[in-house]
Amino acid sequence: MSVSLLIVLFLGMSVMRPDALLAMEREAAIVEGARQEGEVIIWAVGEIQFQTMVVDRFKKKYPFMRKVDVVRVAPERLRTRLFAEAQTGKKSNVDVLGLSGFELFYMSNKGFFAPYKSPEADAIMEGFKDPTGYWASYYVNTLVTAYNSKLVQPKELPRGWEDLLDSKWKGNIAFFEEEYEWFANFLKVAGRDKGLAFMRQLAQQDLLFRGGHTQMVELLAAGEFPMMAVAFAPRVSLKKAQGAPVDWLALDPVFSNPIGVGMYESARHPNAAKLFIDHMLSREVQQEVWVNEAWKGSARRDVILRDPRWRGVRIIPFDLSLAQRYEEIAREFRETFLPGKGVSR
Repeated sequence: MSVSLLIVLFLGMSVMRPDALLAMEREAAIVEGARQEGEVIIWAVGEIQFQTMVVDRFKKKYPFMRKVDVVRVAPERLRTRLFAEAQTGKKSNVDVLGLSGFELFYMSNKGFFAPYKSPEADAIMEGFKDPTGYWASYYVNTLVTAYNSKLVQPKELPRGWEDLLDSKWKGNIAFFEEEYEWFANFLKVAGRDKGLAFMRQLAQQDLLFRGGHTQMVELLAAGEFPMMAVAFAPRVSLKKAQGAPVDWLALDPVFSNPIGVGMYESARHPNAAKLFIDHMLSREVQQEVWVNEAWKGSARRDVILRDPRWRGVRIIPFDLSLAQRYEEIAREFRETFLPGKGVSR
């Protein structure tokens, strides 16, 4: 390296802010640590085809990572596995955890996450990240009302939640049998008395209860029912893009469920975990993979959502602290919609 170039580099570094220098040193230390570890194991929510895209980009960016394993685990199964292994005194063989909604808050409070505030989290809106740095959203599932466009005419579409109480929808609305998070947040925003009155009326509509959002959208597309009260917008949008006769409506209030990522409290590869979390939260990955390819939502301020209909829609992040009342909420939901059925966690 020439003397003149050294002088230029020195002068450039001398005018950098101390915090910028610290950030560079921090990143260099994490990269070097990850290089020595050489592997990372991720358990996360999200379709495996899109998780694979994220991993492929990660390995291309950091070719020294010899092993990058990603496993798609349903939140309830992930929770059960972590608890079971913890009870035996065994630490789980995982570095990065991805969870959603109440499970995210619950497992964080139970100490399964290690604190790590990624610099990428600064771009994520409040309500979609842990203020103390334990997790941040890598995508969001915004909840909408979905319908089969062959079975429902434009003039029949509801304009508000109250319209679902019309007699024409009786026996024609599918509803997830464990819609606890939406239920609790709706009551909080609408007001308990008003919200419960609506829920009790909705329960009289002979709802078609089903066991999972993904399966329900498939059944909606197949024409098994015309309307789905609460659906994940990304799943509906992706299915529509594939040619299925489905679409969605954003009935106010519109809630969004954070899908968050954090470092496992006993990560065997902590530097690689931090590097992967930074990658997962980056604008590039959220824009190009989760939004452009998977039709997901993003809580980053600098990401442009794929569907222009979201412009101007007020989206409310789930209040995850309601998870502290999980048993009470689940019981009240079942007393309202499924009387006689118990609650399990």
